[in-house]
Amino acid sequence: MWQLRVDGASNQKGAGAGVVIITPDGVLLEQAIRLGFPASNNEAEYEALLASLRLAKKLTIKKLAIYSDSQLITNQASGEYMAKHPRMILYLDKVQELLKAFPTFTIQQVPRAENTHADALASLGSALDTQFKRSIPIKHLD
Repeated sequence: MWQLRVDGASNQKGAGAGVVIITPDGVLLEQAIRLGFPASNNEAEYEALLASLRLAKKLTIKKLAIYSDSQLITNQASGEYMAKHPRMILYLDKVQELLKAFPTFTIQQVPRAENTHADALASLGSALDTQFKRSIPIKHLD
């Protein structure tokens, strides 16, 4: 089972999404996304989920465990909550359409403390200008 950890962030500087895909053998695929339009936090959360599902579909993943710290997004996607706001309805429709590509999937809300990796990427995406392509290595100093 592949794991998908997603988070969205919206602040005064902009909105971003964080995506962490963990392969069955433990390899991490990470992406920070800067949204090029104003978005609420819930919209950024949905954008993170959509981006990760599109990526998982391109990778032809069939078994997927999705984790998000957003109670609203996980409960709407699992059918426990109804979307009422017109924009949320549109987002939910797109998510449900993409989920059809995965024969086996689960979606679960996790505490924020268990989603810090995706949160950090979302915060990075919301804060950085995307004018330049970049690779950001992380070094550990003892």
